[in-house]
Amino acid sequence: MTGSGLSEMKTVVDSELAVAHLVFKVTDLKRSCQFYSNLGIPPFAIDGKAAIIELRGGTHLLLLEVDPLAGEDIAESVTGQFHKRFSEQFDLMIKGKSLNELKKYRLELISRGIAAGEIPDETFFGHHLFCVKDPDGNGITIYTSHAI
Repeated sequence: MTGSGLSEMKTVVDSELAVAHLVFKVTDLKRSCQFYSNLGIPPFAIDGKAAIIELRGGTHLLLLEVDPLAGEDIAESVTGQFHKRFSEQFDLMIKGKSLNELKKYRLELISRGIAAGEIPDETFFGHHLFCVKDPDGNGITIYTSHAI
């Protein structure tokens, strides 16, 4: 898959901004904490109806439990950014850059009971990837890294 004009944009080398946190509304905090722990990113703090997960780089994922009756307000996400561009609510990158490292991570997730989509033959901007859904149906695409 090819890019979409991104090469025309000026690259910011030393941005003063970073992502602080992302928020996911969940219907069952305990179940969601277990799912993200199985991904390899357990919460470091759980307080009442909220959990905080720290990602590599210092960004936080906040899981906020909502009333089950308010669940209809949770927007659905379609898994498969690769298949439907920018439809995901959340993307993750493994530390590894190779297809074999991604395959190994995918198999680890499957062994932990997480349903993981297939790894397409095509890459997305040079990244290999696969998709999963969290317990609330939030789509997550997991990519190989581009870090040096």
